[in-house]
Amino acid sequence: MTKPAGTHFDSDDLHEVTGILESLMSVANDENYVEDQDSEKRVLLLGRPRSLRRWDTRWLQQSGFAVTMVDDAENALVAAESLEPCAVIAEAAFRDSSRLPVYLRLLDAEDLDVPVIVLSTSGSETRDALDNGAYDVARKPFDFRIVSRRVRQAAQIADSGAALEQTRHSLRSAVELADRVREQKRTSESFEPVTGLPNRSKFQELLRRSATSITSNGNVLLVCVVSLNRFNLITEALGVKQSDQVAFDTAGILRECLQSTADSVKLESGLRTASVARIDPGRFALLMTVSPDAAELDELRRVVMERLSAPMSVDGQTVYLSPCIGAAFYPTDVSELSQVLGKAESAMRDARSRGAQFCHHSKKVDKDIARKLQIENRLHAAIDNKELRLAYQPLVDIASSRIVGCEALLRWPQPDGSFLPPAEFVPIAEASGLMVSIGRFVLNSACRQMADWRERGMDPIRMSVNVSKCQLLDPGFPDVVRRCVETHGVDPGLLDLELSERGALSPETNVVSRLEALKELGVSLSIDDFGTGEAAIAYLKDLPLDVLKIDRSYIMELRSNGAESAITSAMVALGQKLNLTVVAEGVESNEQLAMLRGMGCDQYQGFYLSPAVSPDELASLVQKTP
Repeated sequence: MTKPAGTHFDSDDLHEVTGILESLMSVANDENYVEDQDSEKRVLLLGRPRSLRRWDTRWLQQSGFAVTMVDDAENALVAAESLEPCAVIAEAAFRDSSRLPVYLRLLDAEDLDVPVIVLSTSGSETRDALDNGAYDVARKPFDFRIVSRRVRQAAQIADSGAALEQTRHSLRSAVELADRVREQKRTSESFEPVTGLPNRSKFQELLRRSATSITSNGNVLLVCVVSLNRFNLITEALGVKQSDQVAFDTAGILRECLQSTADSVKLESGLRTASVARIDPGRFALLMTVSPDAAELDELRRVVMERLSAPMSVDGQTVYLSPCIGAAFYPTDVSELSQVLGKAESAMRDARSRGAQFCHHSKKVDKDIARKLQIENRLHAAIDNKELRLAYQPLVDIASSRIVGCEALLRWPQPDGSFLPPAEFVPIAEASGLMVSIGRFVLNSACRQMADWRERGMDPIRMSVNVSKCQLLDPGFPDVVRRCVETHGVDPGLLDLELSERGALSPETNVVSRLEALKELGVSLSIDDFGTGEAAIAYLKDLPLDVLKIDRSYIMELRSNGAESAITSAMVALGQKLNLTVVAEGVESNEQLAMLRGMGCDQYQGFYLSPAVSPDELASLVQKTP
């Protein structure tokens, strides 16, 4: 495909404007222009041979005119057309073979526009010349000083006329250019230059127009936002030119998808409208009039995902776009037309955050978003007011039944005495950027508690603290841990940082180097919720880990001869092969504990011994266990 030209004021337009301005400037310098040009002008003298020999032409030559004499009446017109003189001086009695004055042939010639000065010898010749349109007449005896002055005046007038015509042409060109620039500006304000598609503001206008057409037939408007999740990577890896080609090809695919859907799903009443727009570099919007049952959505989603998930070739390289779609209906999902595009975008972002490919906005989504926003606002206040608390769940050695550690768990008390689950507010804290400060609070509180237990004479136990990905991606995180350990005087060997397999771990160089910096401090590192992430086994052996914690979902389903038993046993064996301490999370029954003991699991935590408790309660549990 050939990419459309952008609608912008380019260098060709600039050159045209410069030329127009130069032409207009010549008007101010018109007199000088004529004087400068006189030296190059030619005067044609037409007459009988004996007359030409008597004429004194030095005054013409002294005025800067080149003089050409022609005494052949039959060649006079040809000479005038070929030499393009600034003026012709013709003898009235100079006639052609038909006895017609030669100057009349010049005046009647359609392609010749030159002032003709006639030299007459009588009143009748003067009248005939003036009546037939001669520019001027000189009476005998001929004074070529006067004739020369009249030629000069004629040349100046002709030059002024030419300059005026040139100015008029330049003005017409300027008006045409201004109209073109205005049209380009209007287009650039409404259409995206790379794909030629409507931009965001134009799409909103199309929405308003389409909304007026559905009021009488019961149809609804479907708005989809299609995001190319890998578009930024394509730009960085291949360059802007190639990413522009991807955008252009994607626009064509989406047009075809709309047409395919319109052809396959019949609209029972009313006219169908369908539009594609590019609203951001890697984001497109689709608009379609659909039937009240909205059967078109499933078909449109299917064809878009099918077409955009297929590999695309750009300059011989294969790229994958990884599309994500959000959808909303007006007026069934969204009552305010101005909000429907934003709701579709919100649905798309929600799908992407969950690792999904599609999300349909609904009123429930609105409620969820409102609740998330409310929690985020309250979380700001909770941090400022120091409302967050830590509780500690024991970590038990399976062989000796002795408490060897605990996990610090974040708690947020509510006014009614309940606790908001961390699973609900921690993702919000991570998305809003609050998790870094919350993580520092948790780390400081846990280390302070370790120092307090030590001062109270409690036997030292290992403290596990959860670390989010946003903390781990902070280059200063190892220094934060070091200062915390030094401030509270705790043994770094007793501090265990838990890294969730769901996103916290990745084989990125900066993450691995940060883990190594933490290991140099002497702290231990755990992989938490093992078995719930993607391909952690592939890089587990390359990371400086000490502990592997099996996710509670596997422990809760442990049954004799069950699949979960086989998987859990394999996880335990894997951890032991890698010389890792294996911990089972979520143990709630003696049966589960017995099976884990048989598998050779090292430690466990869960309600079987105790839920997360206060610092004093944990100290009591430690004293009671052997």
